[in-house]
Amino acid sequence: MRRLVLLLVSGVAVAAGAACAPRAPERLNVVLLSLDTVRADHLGCYGYGRATSPNLDAFARTATLYRRSFSSAPWTLPTHASLFTGRYSFEHGAHGLRSKDPARSLAALPPERVTLAEVLDERGYATAAFVANTGFLSRRCGVNQGFEIYQTRRLPARELNAAAMAFVRKPRKQPFFLFLNYMEAHRPYDTRPRPGLLERPPSQDPNLIPRLYDAVLPGKADAPAALVRDLVDQYDTAIANLDEEVGNLLAALTAAGHEDDTIVVITSDHGEFFGEHRLAEHSKDVYQEVLAVPLIVRSPGQRVGRVVDTVASSVDVPRLVLDHLPKLGNWPEQFPLAIGNHPVLAEEYYARPKDLWHPIWGPRFDRVRTAFFEWPAKLIESSDGQHELYDLSRDAREVDNRFAAEPAAAARLTQALARFRAERGAPAAAPEAPAAAPEDLEELKALGYVGG
Repeated sequence: MRRLVLLLVSGVAVAAGAACAPRAPERLNVVLLSLDTVRADHLGCYGYGRATSPNLDAFARTATLYRRSFSSAPWTLPTHASLFTGRYSFEHGAHGLRSKDPARSLAALPPERVTLAEVLDERGYATAAFVANTGFLSRRCGVNQGFEIYQTRRLPARELNAAAMAFVRKPRKQPFFLFLNYMEAHRPYDTRPRPGLLERPPSQDPNLIPRLYDAVLPGKADAPAALVRDLVDQYDTAIANLDEEVGNLLAALTAAGHEDDTIVVITSDHGEFFGEHRLAEHSKDVYQEVLAVPLIVRSPGQRVGRVVDTVASSVDVPRLVLDHLPKLGNWPEQFPLAIGNHPVLAEEYYARPKDLWHPIWGPRFDRVRTAFFEWPAKLIESSDGQHELYDLSRDAREVDNRFAAEPAAAARLTQALARFRAERGAPAAAPEAPAAAPEDLEELKALGYVGG
């Protein structure tokens, strides 16, 4: 597997100008780390005040950090499909369906979509994925294309790391591509106390998220401050526990001699709502709390950190990786999108059935939402006509909707979005994923996707 690009937040770009000295570019490994549900603004390297991420912060000091990195969707399947194919949801088709049946509520990634793993596999890489999200990264979702090893088990990060390093240490002559998906920061959060992180141990109450649902999803009241505080304490603790294991993996890669021959990309697939916009968790809307994700990339041999303001997306990851591997070929046809050469957008196709068909708040989520960025402007186009426009440079929390007040800007962005879609063209409809088996539904329930 190509030296895994550690993928933290969902979009990556080549670290131009970074101090790197790859010995043989065609032999570089790729390590891609997906930190499921990790918001960029809860990491120290993105300005957070709590010490949730000392290992990621240290990594960022020797890597390239993309300060404006956005996921292509606010939930797992479509964003990972973008990470692997370099295409947006409207192109690859792997997204939610307007279905009442949780077992049939998504479209799988079509087999004809070319993935990064397939490209590397065809060029002699050993490819392996160790995935903790058994709900929306299972084989029925189609994202396993190109991986020789594709293990999906809801395991803690320490066990995923052990499996990954066993793969890395296996004697072989070819390079490798390693992908890991961690779930510590996804419901149910890993709330094992972290000494020194909080003034008091985090709540161990498993019902905080359901309580937040009841408080805010009807759309009539804000979340109680004490409830938000307790939830954020749980979440930050989970990130800190994850950060420790990410640090252990990075140290193990270095100890195995892969610091200078491996591209590491760290990103996330989406963030999390804690009552902002009267929302909870994710997979419901396209505000910044679920779209702004980390993207940190270390080129082989890089020692000096950089911060880049160019807007980046999950779809940029394949070209980011392949541009480090020039001897493998030219990629404008399969992966034309690269950081800085295209518009950036994010899409939400309805919501999970448990929310879409809820008797109280279901109508809020019976719509398709698209966020379109032309920094600092952000347009939200909504199928129900509730469009929004924000200036993120002065309104980071998206509370001042300027759509009606600035019709010229709204029209310009709406037209730009329509042009981009037309230029890219629409693919054939993606196939409905195979129905979830009973054991799959149990996993979805455990992860909060089914039930209350």
